[in-house]
Amino acid sequence: GDQRRGRAKAMADRAAAAEARIAQLATRLDALEGGGGAGGSNAAVEEALKEYQKEVLARLKTIRAQISGDGGDVETIKKERDEALAENAALKAQVAKQTYRINHLVKALNAEEAKAGGSEPPPPSRRGSTCL
Repeated sequence: GDQRRGRAKAMADRAAAAEARIAQLATRLDALEGGGGAGGSNAAVEEALKEYQKEVLARLKTIRAQISGDGGDVETIKKERDEALAENAALKAQVAKQTYRINHLVKALNAEEAKAGGSEPPPPSRRGSTCL
């Protein structure tokens, strides 16, 4: 019994709140429409729309200026990236060449020491291809 009355009261309260909201929206709609005269409200709406468009355009221009000012030019960024990739490839080739030379020199040095001293070459932990 009490539960049913509580639910019914809650539903009635919600319905009353919804009706109040509908009344508010109807009042706002009437105000926007100029109380039924479509001629005056059309001009007001168009003026508000133009103002909004001006604001958005000004914001977009500001964003464009910031992107351009911060080095955001796409072509410049692509060019810098391509140059960095080319430099990286050249440096990798140079490292590989130097590593080959070092390994070759270490082997030659070990061979000369073995000939001259008659002893065994030192273990790879002291000299070898991992000296870098």
